[in-house]
Amino acid sequence: MIKKLLILTTILLSAYLSGAQEYKISIQVKNLTDSSLYLGYHYGDGFFVVDTVQLDQTGKAVFSKNKTLKGGIYFILFPQGKYFDFLIDKDQNFQISTDTVNFLRTVRFKDSYQNDLFFRYQNYLNNVYNQIAFLREKQKSLLGNMDSLLVVEQQIEIYQNKIYLEKEKLANQHPDSLISVLIKAGLPIIPPPAPRDTSGAPIDSLFEYKYVRAHFFDNFNFADERLVRTSLLNNKVLEYLVRVVPQYPDTIIKEADMILTKAKANDEVYKFILNTLFSYYSRSSIISDENVFVHLAENYMITDKAPWVSDEFKDKLKADITLRKPNLVGEIAPDFTMQDIDNKQVSLRDIQNNYVVLYFYNPDCSICKEVTPKLMNFYRIIKDRGVSIIAINTGEDKDVWKTYVNDNYMKVINLWDPKNKSGYRELYNIKGTPLIFLLDEDQKIITKRVTVEQLMGFFNTL
Repeated sequence: MIKKLLILTTILLSAYLSGAQEYKISIQVKNLTDSSLYLGYHYGDGFFVVDTVQLDQTGKAVFSKNKTLKGGIYFILFPQGKYFDFLIDKDQNFQISTDTVNFLRTVRFKDSYQNDLFFRYQNYLNNVYNQIAFLREKQKSLLGNMDSLLVVEQQIEIYQNKIYLEKEKLANQHPDSLISVLIKAGLPIIPPPAPRDTSGAPIDSLFEYKYVRAHFFDNFNFADERLVRTSLLNNKVLEYLVRVVPQYPDTIIKEADMILTKAKANDEVYKFILNTLFSYYSRSSIISDENVFVHLAENYMITDKAPWVSDEFKDKLKADITLRKPNLVGEIAPDFTMQDIDNKQVSLRDIQNNYVVLYFYNPDCSICKEVTPKLMNFYRIIKDRGVSIIAINTGEDKDVWKTYVNDNYMKVINLWDPKNKSGYRELYNIKGTPLIFLLDEDQKIITKRVTVEQLMGFFNTL
């Protein structure tokens, strides 16, 4: 009886474990054996591996674990970095066969209608895009024949319309499938005809742009978590904020807040978009993007709106914000009072002109030794255009300072504060030299951390 119970328990346990096996992806690869394969998914512009297998001597292996994979675009990575993408959705028990010679042309699926659709769709796009590429090359030989060029352009337009119609058809035929969600999210926004007055002239020359901007996310479902495990969500959001929205900090901030409000439809989508925006604007080399970074940090990342962020990181971020906020582009430059070379007290607010250039330097700085003469030469050209330069020595040796000023013919306002009594180092976030700020007539910061060449470019456009 005990033996029978033990046998029955073993059978039941085996059945339970077998039933708990939530995903099972069998793969057979022709012309490849005894090699490691990796299963992973896209996450923005990155990749994450979730499973690995070893092909046997017949080129077979099975990805399998006791859990369900979250939906999205996944990939199988082969040796030498080759890979192909496929879809994971509700159906997670299917078979793949392929050949290393050509993945896209030879891959086949069994028991996965979505991936059959996905690969047929990809092959269709490849064929049509090849036709378009052929016609584009043909145009190069027809540059002197306008009639022929027009005919080829019409043929290209027909192919492009075919692509759009194919996308619409697939999306409508399979509305709940992942491929439909992906296609819809990538569909272009096509504006209706622009309103015209009685003479036939457009009422608003920016109608098409305004329409596309207002409807940019019409086909995008922020509640669908599957989009997190694709590159589409990342690309769509950044395309809107970087290419569609006018590049003014206040406008970008307003639109970023709008997107994050939409993203609250799903916790994972919201977390992904907030992290994506924070990362992008923290790394951006565009000076005014720092305003967006500070806004995201102050209003989201250090608050309860980002519960996944550690307290330690929040504390570091708070300290960083404190240094950045006083000297953001568009803000009035922090005031300070320093000594000039004759020991007189001079404040920033004492200097009134159309433009004020703040130049922070150190006589011992090797780069400053190249920048200072360039800046002084440029000043001689632009000083009559209402420009003042305040050159601030960050060093502590007065004799060295005086010599440096004389040697470089610095006929500008020369100041220093060797003990940092004014707190200028913190107010202007001085971490190194040289450092150049440009202020307008109200002493608002126009730009900062620019080169002399960039400064020249600014004044040349005036």
